[in-house]
Amino acid sequence: MLSLMFVLLWVGAVCLCYRQLHQTGALSVGVMEESYRDTLDCTEEDITDKVVFLEKRVTELEKDTAANGEQHSRLKQENLQLVHRANALEEQLKEQELRADQTLLEEIKKQRELLSKMEREKSIEIENLQARLQQLDDENSELRSCVPCLKANIERLE
Repeated sequence: MLSLMFVLLWVGAVCLCYRQLHQTGALSVGVMEESYRDTLDCTEEDITDKVVFLEKRVTELEKDTAANGEQHSRLKQENLQLVHRANALEEQLKEQELRADQTLLEEIKKQRELLSKMEREKSIEIENLQARLQQLDDENSELRSCVPCLKANIERLE
């Protein structure tokens, strides 16, 4: 864009120099003047056409630059929003992971407590069953010790 503006300024300077020379009469007069005028007129028309073209092109480029600037700003804003959204989602994910870890630890604690309770109940039940077994063994021993007496009584009674 700068090079285009430089060319435009250069063409303008050439036109200005030509006009000054033409107005001051520094150009040769006579037959050559007519051919030069025709050539210079064509050149001046060509230069004018080129200047108009370059002005239009500069305007188009300025519009494109403005549109690109607006699009860049919009994309930059959109990117900023997406970055904020991504950060918020990452924070939310961390919070959910923390809650999941806490829930897992609480569940593990509950399961351990439940297992401990069941082991205590099992231990109590085993103790009760062992006590009952001991009691039944004692009764059995007592009854066995009574068997010979009872057999003797039965034989005596028969």
